[in-house]
This record gives sequence, C-alpha cells and structure tokens, in this order.
Amino acid sequence: MASRGGVPDPKPIKTSELKSRIMNVATPNNYLVRFAPPEAVQSFMRARGISYSTIGEDIELRCIRTTTPGTSFLTHSVAADYQGIVEEIPYRRAYENSIEMEFIVDNNYDTQVFFEAWVDYMSGLGAPITRQEYKQNAVNFRMNYYEEYKCDIYLTKFEKDISNFENISKSREGKKGLRYTLIDAYPKQINSMELSYGRAEDFLRLSVNFGYSRYISERINLK
Repeated sequence: MASRGGVPDPKPIKTSELKSRIMNVATPNNYLVRFAPPEAVQSFMRARGISYSTIGEDIELRCIRTTTPGTSFLTHSVAADYQGIVEEIPYRRAYENSIEMEFIVDNNYDTQVFFEAWVDYMSGLGAPITRQEYKQNAVNFRMNYYEEYKCDIYLTKFEKDISNFENISKSREGKKGLRYTLIDAYPKQINSMELSYGRAEDFLRLSVNFGYSRYISERINLK
C-alpha cells in the first residue's frame, strides 16, 4: 500500500500471510449479559417470592439472542458552499433507545415472572394497589420514579477460547474482549410469547425490549 494520504497501489500478499492477518475472526455466539435491578425493585420481587440473588444469574445465562447497540449522527444539509454539492454535516450524536434480548423460559416460569414483576413495580401495580384490585374495571395507579427502576446492563463479547484465559493472561498483550455498558436501562416492552402445538423439542422464548439513554463501548482485558 502507498503511504498514508496517497493513492493505494496493489501489493501482492502471500496466502500464508493473508491467513494470519485476516482469518482470526470473531464469532457471534459467545457473549455474556449482566444486569441487576435496583434494590427497590429487588425488594418488590422478594415480596412476591422472587429472589434475584438466587435466579438472577440463571436468567442472564438464558439470554440466547441479542444485538449490540447502535449509534448514528444527526446531520444538516449544506448546499451553498460548493456549486452542485450538497454536504451532510454532523451536528449531534444520536443513540438507539432500545435493545432486544430473547430469553429461554424455564419450566418454573422464573424468567417470565421476573420481568413481569419488574414492569409491575414500574407501573405501580402491587404497591399500594394489589393485583386483585387491578382486575377491577376501573382502577387508578401511579408510576414509580424513573430513578427507582433503572439500572446499567453490561453486554460482554468474547471468543470461544475462554478456557485458555489463564495462559493467555500471562502473555504480553492478553486476550481482549468487548464490553458495552447500557446506561439507565429498564424493560421497556415485554413481547408476547407464541404458543402452539409444535415440535416437542422446541422451547418457549420470551423477548424483552430494554430502553436505555446511551451506551459506552470499551475493549477490555479478559482474565
């Protein structure tokens, strides 16, 4: 390749060199999700017999599908600076405001009950209004404060050679991972679950959309 700033010229690359330079690819199926609802939400859950300290890690491990957060720029058009040219000039960074995660539902329905309790606390269902009172035709409820039910969600991407972390950590560079921190996240939408007389080996899935304000991406050392 030509020097930086110049026009790139073709350069022959040996197959062996090409393999070592571009074939160390990342795979999409090695990641870990971590989140812990605020204490007010956990206390509400415990009143319903749901202990985050007991089932929280299992629910995180049941996240079988998600995406990384995205970002873009808001732009304005400038058409008068150069004849015949319209430029799009960025003036503000924008973040996607939701991320979808799909969870396996266990046969005790802990996954479903966990997220239902979280959104019940957000909407004020259960304190002071009971679920029995909520069944009435006319009922009033008061949303809880935003600060009481939001938390950070951590999405860590790593590769399948995690078993070699001990040896890799002794090397000069170590093994790298990618971590996304979703700031001020909360369950924004619990999607419906499909029920059908399908294959017996299939399993029930619960899709949850989390809202968040922004995210931070950083490469980390895995130990």
